[in-house]
Amino acid sequence: MYEVAKDDFGLGHTGYDGMYKYMTDAFDCDQWVNPNYKVQECNEFSDFLYVIGVDGNKEPLESSEYFLSILNAMMVSISFELWNGREYNFIAQFIKQKLLQINPFLANDEVAFKNARGYIFAHSSEVENKHGLHALAAAHAYSRLNNVSFDIEKLKQTMLNCNFREGMAFCALHKALTE
Repeated sequence: MYEVAKDDFGLGHTGYDGMYKYMTDAFDCDQWVNPNYKVQECNEFSDFLYVIGVDGNKEPLESSEYFLSILNAMMVSISFELWNGREYNFIAQFIKQKLLQINPFLANDEVAFKNARGYIFAHSSEVENKHGLHALAAAHAYSRLNNVSFDIEKLKQTMLNCNFREGMAFCALHKALTE
C-alpha cells in the first residue's frame, strides 16, 4: 500500500507539487472549491470513502473485526486504483488538445503546458497503472500476515458497489456540468 499511498496522498509532494492547481488554472476553473459547485452525489460518494477508509475503523486494535475493516478498506482501494487508472488513460488522449483549445497561449510556454497536463499524465502513467496491482498484493500480504481470509467474492462485490457509487457521482457531475 506504500506505493499507492506515497503517490496518491502526495507523500513528500505537498499538493501534488501543485499539479492539480496548474491544471485548474490552465482551464480557468480555479473556483471549483466554492460551495455553489458542490454536487450532492459527489459529496455522498466522498462520505462513503471516508466511512470505509477512516471512520469505519474504530474496532479495538489487534481484533479480528479491526483486521477485517482494514482489509475492506484495502479492497475499496483496489477497486478504485483499477478503475481510476483507466479513466485517466482515457482523458489523457484528449487533454493536450482541450488545454490548447481553452488556453492557446500554452502553445508558446512549454513549461506551463507541461505543468497544466501534469496532473492527468501523472495519473495515467505506468506508476498509476500499477497501483491496482500494488494494492492487490498488499491486501493479500495483509490477509496472510493477520490470518484474515481474503475473499475474492467479497472483492468482486466491493468493486461492483464502488463502481455503482462512483457511477452515480459521475452521472450527477455530468448533469451539473451540462445543465
